[in-house]
Formats: sequence, structure tokens, C-alpha cells
Amino acid sequence: MTLYPSLLSDSVSELQKQLDMSGEIDEISTVQIDIVDGIFADTVTITPADIPRLDFGELQYDLHLMTLEPLDYVYELVAECDKTQVRACIAQVEKLSYQAPFLEEVLQHQWQAGLSLDLFTPLSAIDDASWSQMSVLQLMSIEAGVQGSAFHPRIFEKIVQAQKRLAHLDHLIELIIDGGIHEQQLPQLRQRGITSIAVGSALWTATDIVAAVNIFL
Repeated sequence: MTLYPSLLSDSVSELQKQLDMSGEIDEISTVQIDIVDGIFADTVTITPADIPRLDFGELQYDLHLMTLEPLDYVYELVAECDKTQVRACIAQVEKLSYQAPFLEEVLQHQWQAGLSLDLFTPLSAIDDASWSQMSVLQLMSIEAGVQGSAFHPRIFEKIVQAQKRLAHLDHLIELIIDGGIHEQQLPQLRQRGITSIAVGSALWTATDIVAAVNIFL
């Protein structure tokens, strides 16, 4: 299982602590930084303009953009950050007016481009033309924007639908499940062929993060 620690906070110092812990674990190569603007969800986090204040060490990072008009945050990332450690930009589609410009801008910087669907958003929300440009499809197993919410079993039906769609493409798209994942969900996810997950609170509330990470690998 590929594990992406999910970092969601408005505190640079808290994020740095989580990055430092992640960087000490050999099996972790990429973290996911959640950006929430208070409009998509009530939570407010750092923005890309804060990222230069963080030391990622040798880690790469994905940006998960839970915002009004995620493309604006890609522009901010380009303007403010060292782009070499970015692996992917993943946008929630729900407040993304136009998918093609977002995907094209991300790809222009040689990053992986991804789209994410909230728990109750159907696969049909992704434009037909977008699939050929995507490297990542992320499915939320909670309602996006709040860490610590409970995993919702309705995600399993969407996983089946997504896998059928992905099987008909002529290129590989990484399918990531994000939200509320704990040890008890792992057998069901593995049985359904899931190999990539983003995990937040189950790591950061653990008394031993190394032991917690090993559970999910």
C-alpha cells in the first residue's frame, strides 16, 4: 500500500512537526498538503504562499486543493514555491469552474494532474476530455475539508464504478482513497484492489507514528 500522510492545518509549526515525523520514516516519500479556503469547507488552512516557510527535507508533496477555483492556487504555487518538490496538484471538482485549464496548467509544470470527488459527487462530474490528462483520481471517503470524520462505506460502490472507468483508459491513473481511513477499513480496501491511500488523523493522533504507519503499508 502506498501511504500519503495528509497534512491539514493553519499552523506552519504544526505542519513542520508532521513533516519532520514523516521525513524520518523511510517508507514515506510523498505527503499530501491539504489547502482549504473556508469557502469549500468551514476549515481554513495555510495557502501555497506559506509553503516556502516549510522544510520538506527530501519529501515530495501533493497539493489537495479544497477551494473555490483551485486554478488560482496553482498560480499562487507557481509564483511562491520551489516547484521541484511538487509531485501532483489535485483539485476538488465541486468548485472548479473549468477542468481543462486547471489540468493544462498543472501539466505545464511537469507535475501530475489530478481531480478529486467528494463523497456524494458522482464520477460523471469529471469531463470526458479530462480523463486523458489526469494522472491521479482521488475519491473522498468522507466529506472533504475536515480531518477526523468517519469513513463512509458508500465509497465502496464508487470504487467499483471508478475501476470500471479506469480499466477502459489507455494510460494508468493512480486511484487514491482519502478520508477517515483506519486499520479496520484496510482489509476491505485491499480486497477491492486499492493500493494508494491518504491518511491524516489516524497518524497524527497515534502515540507511535512509526507503528501507525506500518499498519497502513
